[in-house]
Amino acid sequence: MEFPLVAERRHVIGRADDASRWAPDIDLDACHGLDLGVGRRHAEVWWEQGRWYIQDLDSVNHTFVNHRVLAKMTPHPLNDSDEIRLGRLILSFHSA
Repeated sequence: MEFPLVAERRHVIGRADDASRWAPDIDLDACHGLDLGVGRRHAEVWWEQGRWYIQDLDSVNHTFVNHRVLAKMTPHPLNDSDEIRLGRLILSFHSA
């Protein structure tokens, strides 16, 4: 499954919540996000100064890039083919 990103905006990654009517920009429900520990507002990805960044949005189950846990609310640069893990859900980042 692919999730295209638009450089002109920030993308919240997480899971939808019908009770609060919350829907993230990238909804990982179809990828078993709930079972794999993805939070409703787990992480955010955006383009800035010529590169993509990700940051953990204070998630319970953490965000990892290439097996390294990210500090909460701290931007981390992304490179092509980086492995992103949200909880136990593994994604691959591709910039083109």
